[in-house]
Formats: sequence, C-alpha cells, structure tokens
Amino acid sequence: MTDKKITKFSLTDLLPLCILLLGAFLRLICLDSVPGGMHQDESFVAWNGFALLQEGMDSAGHRFPVYMADWGDGHSALYVWLLMPLFALNGGHFSPFLSRLPQAAVSVFTLYSVYCLIKCLFKNKSLALWSLFLLAICPWHIMMSRWGLDANLAPGFLIFGLTFFVKGLEQKKYLLLSGFFYGLSLYCYAVIWPIVPIMLILQIAYCLLHKKMRIDRWGLWASLILFLMAVPLLLFVMVNSELIPEISLPFMTVPKMGGYRGSEIALTVSGMWQNLRKALSLLWHQNNGSAFDILLPWGLFYDIGRIFIIAGTFSLLTRLFLSFRKKEFCPEFFLFVQLLGGGIVCLLVSAVLHQINALYIPLVLVEAYGVWTVTELAGRKKAQLTKILSCGLAFVYLICLGFFQKDYYTDYRGVVSAYFAEGVEDCVHYALEQCSAREIDSIIVEKGAQWPRLLLYTETLPSQYLSSVIYNVAPAPASFETEDGIRIHIGIDYENIRSESIYIIYYIDVPDFENDFTLTPFHDWYVAVPKQD
Repeated sequence: MTDKKITKFSLTDLLPLCILLLGAFLRLICLDSVPGGMHQDESFVAWNGFALLQEGMDSAGHRFPVYMADWGDGHSALYVWLLMPLFALNGGHFSPFLSRLPQAAVSVFTLYSVYCLIKCLFKNKSLALWSLFLLAICPWHIMMSRWGLDANLAPGFLIFGLTFFVKGLEQKKYLLLSGFFYGLSLYCYAVIWPIVPIMLILQIAYCLLHKKMRIDRWGLWASLILFLMAVPLLLFVMVNSELIPEISLPFMTVPKMGGYRGSEIALTVSGMWQNLRKALSLLWHQNNGSAFDILLPWGLFYDIGRIFIIAGTFSLLTRLFLSFRKKEFCPEFFLFVQLLGGGIVCLLVSAVLHQINALYIPLVLVEAYGVWTVTELAGRKKAQLTKILSCGLAFVYLICLGFFQKDYYTDYRGVVSAYFAEGVEDCVHYALEQCSAREIDSIIVEKGAQWPRLLLYTETLPSQYLSSVIYNVAPAPASFETEDGIRIHIGIDYENIRSESIYIIYYIDVPDFENDFTLTPFHDWYVAVPKQD
C-alpha cells in the first residue's frame, strides 16, 4: 500500500519536470545556429554587452548608461547587463550562443515560474500543469526565446514579479523579491513602464480589500526597492522631456537620446482605437506579415489555442463577476489584471509583435484556464471524461508542436536566414583575413548587412569606433576603422567600384563584380576580392 502511494506520487511529480525539460530542449537546441545569423537589433544588444564589458561605454560614448543609445532612440539595458558576465567567461568575446542564452534561460525560468504561480494562486495542480504545458509548446514563446531581443525579456520578468507577489501573500519576505523583479522589468522594455504601477496598485488594493495583505514593513521595503530601481528611469524621462540636463556620473549615465520614443505613445482616442484594432487583428489572425516573427499556419498559439482563449476569457470573466457579487476573494482577478495591463499596452502602442508582448503570457494562462474549465466540466458527468479529454487535447497539441517544429527547422530556417543575414559573420572574418594577406586597408559592405553586425563581428571597441567614425546621418556611420586599421565603409557606390577594396555583397549584386573580382560565397552573401594580375 505504502509503495504504491510512493510510486504514484513520484510519477505525478515527474510530469512537471518532464514538461519543463521539454520546454528547455525546445529553447536551447541548436540555439547558436537556428535562427542562422544575427538580427540587427540582436547584434546591437550583443555589441553593447561586449563594449560595456571592455570599456564601459556604448556607441555614443555614454558611461554605463541606464538606457542604450542604439539607433538614436535607444533600447533597454537589462539584456546588455546579463550578457557582460557571459562574455567575460568567454574571454571577453562574443558568440551567438552566449548572445541568445539570457533570453533562452529567462524563458525556461518563466516556464517554472508560471507553474509555481498558478499552483500557488489557485491551489490546483491540474491547472498549473496545463499552464506550464501550453507555455512550453507555445509557438510565440519558443520563437522569441531563441534570439536576443532586449524587449522580449519583459514578459518573463513581469511573471517573476507576479509570482513572488502571490507567494508574498503567504510568506511576506517574498514581497522583497517581487519588488526587485518588477524593478528589473522596467529595464527590459520601456513600453511596460505605464502598466507596472497600474497593475501593482490594482493587485495591492484588491489584496488589502480582502485582507490578504496589510501595510507593514515588508510591503514598505518592497515598495522602496521598486522605487529606488525606478529612479534612474524617472530621471531618464525627465532628461528626455528636457526638464533636466543629461546626468553623467563615473558609474552611470542618464543619457539624452537623439530621438525619444515617448512620442510613439498614443494619447488621443482615435490613436488608441487604431492601435486596438491593429492589436485585435494581430491576435485574431495570428499574423503580422513578418516572416521571421510568426511562422504560419501555427501563429502565436496554434488555431486550437484561439478556441480555448475565448472559452477561458468567458469563464474567467464569469467567475470574476460572480465573486464581485458575493464579495469573495477571487484568484482569477490576478489573471484579469495581467490581461488589463497587456490591453493598456495595446491602446498605447501600434502592435507589430513584440510591442504588445506583455499580453501573450496572460493569454496563454487564459488558454490553460479554458482547457482546464472544459475538461473539468466534462468530468462532472463522468469522472473518467476529464482524463480522456485531457489526454486527447494534450495529444492534439503535441501533434501541432511536432508539425510546427518540422516547419521551424526547415522552411522557416531558410526564410529567416535572409532576415538575420546569415553568412555576414563569415564574410567579415574572411574579408579581414584577405585584407591582411593582400595588404588591403578597406572593406566596403552592402548597406543591408547593417552596421551593428559589422561592429559586432569585427569586435570594434567603442573608443576605437568613436575616434574613427565618419557619420552618414548620425548615429548611422558612413565608415569606421577597426583595431587593425582597416576602414569599413557602409554602402556601395555601384557607379564607382574600387579595384583596391574588398567588398561584401548580397547575391543579387554578383553580376556587378564577377568579372574583376574573385567571389567567395557564404550563404546569400559573397566576399569579392580584387583579382590579381
């Protein structure tokens, strides 16, 4: 009798571990090579990690900035900070795997955090398992986990903050970690700055109303942690609203951006309505027209996912409405707040994909809530129906996952290699070798290779870049010089092809070079070396 109970407990306990391992495998396998190449934004984040590790400066010369200066209007800093110790362990050098590891690791931790959150909030292991499973196999979450875009850290850190908030209702010390992770989330993506205080105020007010928490030293300390972490970003907003000048300290810079993204926020009713329509269209069609963001026909959540998101939303709102009527504490309120926060983002910004990424994990949790509700309703008529329906739905989802993975590693891999400029890194290394061998001091690169990739692949230090750069239209360079004294020119003048330079060209430009240059292909890119007489 005792042995059977132990065996049953062990097998049940293994299921979340198996799902977590599946999720980790889907996110880590071939991480350095699929997607091939590096996205231009991903490259800039990686170069900033290298640059801050080596010299403590970004591409504009800011010392340890709270917001990076890339592209003129910048990007958030947390991803860069996470890269620095990884590159340090690699001798100070970049690698595609290490560049993507923070995103993949945060995504795996998010899976575990979701399981703990739902289990702690609802005291229901079945719902927690569905939440873990559906996020582990979610097409959007898998795809965004596999490349290093700074903004895609935000959904995970919002979940970390919420998980520790919920755990803090039972053990108050966890509120300190909640404040810390909500503070870190602010350094993931500027779009979520307005919604973090709104969600926290709603969560705290609801818990105070239902006497799940009270104002005490733990809550005050947590609030202080969050406030102190937010202060540099509050100063950043003031600097870029031209209320105060740029702040430059030896250990931190609050920089003035060349372009300020605050202007992208919709503040009119018509603007918000247009943003909402675009977001709803994206969610319904599960397609934004970008081949590297969404893999069709699998979309964000698979077609079957949309059905259960609708069912889950209806069930959640019904349960929430009944709880308000009865004045009962309702754990569904916390899911509603996450949906509300994501919905506010949909009003404020024009949805492409990652712009509204705060909404996607809450939608997956609502999807899990819908699946769990349907299976539990089936079990009311006959207990075995819950298990049968659960196994059947899990099998359908796994079939979808299998076909999605097949397409991801075949058709998608071929398409995305063009967007991520696969081959450019090999071209840069080969071109540098040829410069050394031929005593050539200039490389001219097709503009589509994008200058952040060139900075990264040449591992050009920020001091070297800033001392040698000639700008086209700042901050975009026309050229810069590497540590070896080789000048990299961005953009090809096809009317005046220089026989004394090495070129990096795209495959469509081959006819312009094949007569006078020796061409060496790397995927869709070529290195054109002048033919020797």
